[in-house]
Amino acid sequence: MPDSELHIRRARRTDFTNVMQLLATSGMPVPLPERATLHRFRNIVNDLGGDFYLAFRGEQLDGLVYATYRRRLTMGPLARIEQLVVRAGDEASATALLAFILERARKRGCSELHATRSVIRGAAEETLLAAGLTAATDGLLAYAYELREATT
Repeated sequence: MPDSELHIRRARRTDFTNVMQLLATSGMPVPLPERATLHRFRNIVNDLGGDFYLAFRGEQLDGLVYATYRRRLTMGPLARIEQLVVRAGDEASATALLAFILERARKRGCSELHATRSVIRGAAEETLLAAGLTAATDGLLAYAYELREATT
């Protein structure tokens, strides 16, 4: 059945409405639908310094992941999940998006991946723990993951 297959692709400018609907149904605060919000969304989509990917089943948006990357002086770059949202109970999408972003971080040479509890919603939190992300001692940081060297 082709509609049950999960497809992950980079977010586009035209995905604004679908993304806002997913955020609303996930209990996330949704910004006011004004010109500044749309402009901010378009800037994030066009920013090649971050990864904003969406998971679809057919035409339905099932989840999103947004990660940013930061260079560090003495260690490899740091990947940070800024947002990971999936439809309620959709662990398959959460698992696929997490695996996808972990691989993207490895390809960028990142040595660590961080996420805060406030940006993780739905089935994504259980998926992070199952994937081996550990609770951090820092009050601001909820999850940390050490990435192995990417194999080519």
